[in-house]
Parts: sequence; C-alpha cells; structure tokens
Amino acid sequence: MGRNHPKEPENIYRQSRLERFSSQEKAATAFEAAGFPLSAASIKGYENGTTVPPADTVAAMAEIYGTPQLKWVHCHEQCPLGEYVVEEPPDTTDNVYQTLFELQGAFDQIDGVKEKLRAIVADGRIADDEQPLLDEVFEVLGQISENALELRLWVECQGRSSQM
Repeated sequence: MGRNHPKEPENIYRQSRLERFSSQEKAATAFEAAGFPLSAASIKGYENGTTVPPADTVAAMAEIYGTPQLKWVHCHEQCPLGEYVVEEPPDTTDNVYQTLFELQGAFDQIDGVKEKLRAIVADGRIADDEQPLLDEVFEVLGQISENALELRLWVECQGRSSQM
C-alpha cells in the first residue's frame, strides 16, 4: 500500500525550481556550490508560501534555476510597488519570432508616435482633446517595452547576459 503524500502547492518558486532541480535538496546543493547558502528548509518555506524570499534570494534563484522571469513575477506578485511597476509579468514563451513580429509592428508606428508627441508637448500642456493621442502613444511605447523585456528574458534563457 503506497503512502499518500500531499501535493505541494504550485507557486512561482516551486515552478522555477522544477525547471532544473527535482528536489529542494538538490537545489540547496546548487545554491551552496554557487556560494549562496540556502537550505532545503528555506526553499520549502518559499514553495509552500509560509515565507517570502528576500530580493537577493529571488535573484539567486532566477540565476541558479535558469528562470530570469522569476524576478519580474516575484516583483509583480510580492511587492506592493512592483504590482504597479510590473503591470503584467513578461511572457516567457520561447517564440522569439512572435516577439520580433510584434516589435516590428510597433516600430512601424514610431514615426506617427513622434508626431503625436510633438503635437502634444508643443504648448507645454496636455489639452483634453490630446488625451486620446497620448493614450495611443503609450499603447505603442508599452508594446515596445513589453516586447523588449520578453526579448531580454529570451536572451537570458539562452545563457547570455543582458545589461539590466
């Protein structure tokens, strides 16, 4: 008769660990080898939600687990400011071609964005009728920003460093 183990909750820390390590003990060994001592018990606490890892631990997890998106997801889900700064955690899709396609579409709109911005700031204030133009500008800039982050994460997942 097999033992019935309760299933550990799925959270961002556990999902990230499982990218490279099948157990918390193996992950703890990797942290130790990297010069960042982190016990299996601490990892378990982060994974079951009893404790929230500090930022330096999350950065180490992202590097050791090979999941750079963990930094953004952590900030979005755990930090009161990050919830607003990181509106939506980046897409971690491996489809870099889709990201490039979306970037190209946004880049095609840049000349129009520049003209709209010039019109908006020409008199040093934002008139009520300029608000829709400003919304269009931020939509395009937001798309570029989102795709740039996705591209940066893709580069990091390829084992390359990108300047943060």
